[in-house]
Amino acid sequence: MFQHQHNKDSIIGYLVVLLVFSVMLIAPSAADAAFSLKKPFGDQEIKLKIYGFSQLEARAGEGMAKRSDLSDDGLRFQAQRIRLGTNYYYGNMFGKLFLDFNQSHSTKRAGLPLMIKDAFVGYRWCDSAFIRLGMIKTPLGLDFTIPGWNLDIIERNKLEKGMVFERDMGVLLSGRFIGFGNPKGATEGTEMGHEKTGKGFGYDLGVFNPAGRSDSVKDQDKIASDGGIKTTGDALAYVGRLHFDWGELFHCEAAYGISEEAGGKNTEDYEAFDAGISSYIGPLDLKLEYIFGQNISGVKDADQSTFVGTVGYMLNSHYELVAKHYQSNADPASGDESDLGNTYIGVCYYLTDLNLASDEITRKIRRKLQNHRIQLNYVATSGDDGDDWTGKWGYTDDAYLLQWQYKF
Repeated sequence: MFQHQHNKDSIIGYLVVLLVFSVMLIAPSAADAAFSLKKPFGDQEIKLKIYGFSQLEARAGEGMAKRSDLSDDGLRFQAQRIRLGTNYYYGNMFGKLFLDFNQSHSTKRAGLPLMIKDAFVGYRWCDSAFIRLGMIKTPLGLDFTIPGWNLDIIERNKLEKGMVFERDMGVLLSGRFIGFGNPKGATEGTEMGHEKTGKGFGYDLGVFNPAGRSDSVKDQDKIASDGGIKTTGDALAYVGRLHFDWGELFHCEAAYGISEEAGGKNTEDYEAFDAGISSYIGPLDLKLEYIFGQNISGVKDADQSTFVGTVGYMLNSHYELVAKHYQSNADPASGDESDLGNTYIGVCYYLTDLNLASDEITRKIRRKLQNHRIQLNYVATSGDDGDDWTGKWGYTDDAYLLQWQYKF
């Protein structure tokens, strides 16, 4: 009787997700954009850019279940990101404040409440040299430094994201598009990754507090609550990245980071290496990334690695097909080595009325299409899924994910 009801609830949940998606396909759309305010101040002009986005979701499947009998695998509604931000510009000075109202306003990690995603001030001498101080995205992870509203699937899977250093408090020196005669002003200083298109070399060099927002580094407040000794002031995190761009055709990067005493006083340093390549060839979006983490949470020889491959194809300016595969290997400090695969099969529907053919779509247009987007993903698992996975994160059973995003 229970199993019959369980299966019935699951089928109803899946049907509701598909019905909602079908209704969304015929919903109207309108043009949308960020807002800019300008005001003279002394010999310069203050510019304030205001923007935001929301991602509302429906999810179902055994991969979403929390109970051991998988009885809670039915339909659930949630929000992923509810964000509002401002960028400030005055002469060579700039700043950014970015808030997520779907995160805690009281729980602090890495020195600020979780709802504060970015909070930094900076100075830009030129495209090849600008500096930032504050809460910043650390420059490790090709997928991680892509904005959350511009992802090719609904989410960043933790098989990859769990090993990055996340955001952290510190100082970061950066440069973009060095050489090859780019026009002046190709950057604004607030760029977190490779949002802009250009040609040339780039770099990011940063020193931060211990990476307390990373899932691979224990938070300092948690260490203290467990009776341990905080390492803030003793330990630091260091991250460096080199990259090269050739317009839309080619981007590559490699990054290395170390967060000292990742599990608390006298524990091991967490180390991570990431390398990635991305390319936009007409309607094709291609990405390949590898990330390796060593001594996760400060536990000696607790290692994990993940390969990520992505193929997206724009049928036209309304529909895109996407396949993304994560292949992860876990080598825990104790227990058996194992492998887990998560494969996302998805379709994106863009509601903005551009009505372009696939060969007319550039990377800039792709970003504009994200203002009104609906994504439907199916996640399939492979390898040592279920209870055989000895690593961290990832789906161990299949899941169905739907997300509706609007952005301005």
